[in-house]
Amino acid sequence: MRARAAALVLMACLAVSGCARMAEPPDSLTAERASDQMQALVRVTMVTAGGNWTSESNGPSPDRCTTAAGTDGVVFSWDQTSDGVDDPGPAVDRVDRAWREEGLSTNTQSVKRADGKILHRVGSTDDDVDSILFAATTSRMTIQVQSLCGAGDVDDFIDGGD
Repeated sequence: MRARAAALVLMACLAVSGCARMAEPPDSLTAERASDQMQALVRVTMVTAGGNWTSESNGPSPDRCTTAAGTDGVVFSWDQTSDGVDDPGPAVDRVDRAWREEGLSTNTQSVKRADGKILHRVGSTDDDVDSILFAATTSRMTIQVQSLCGAGDVDDFIDGGD
């Protein structure tokens, strides 16, 4: 719960600071393409950060949304967790560099938590995903992501759909 609150704070910071590219997805973006883009970025992040990752769901989780064109769409979330790393700062630096190489705008932060641990994180809102946040401490790493809204029917992705 605390991680989700941190993600919301970071995303608000990104929006207020103007450091994120806020482009609407093309009307031709399908739900499948939105999911593929998001999954590719998550996989790059997991490989770049290192560790053994566990999905918080059985694959990307679909939900209803409305596209920029006003049609029915699907948005996906796919959160991941891994054990922490001895030195989380370099892990965040690697992810930040990888995302920038992919053309994403990023925002990094290091904050001291109430338990005294330093939380290192990098976030982005971009043309490939609605939002993504990578966070690392010595005890845990997380990836929280939400895809763009792609045109489609959420029922096609629930109960054994596509």
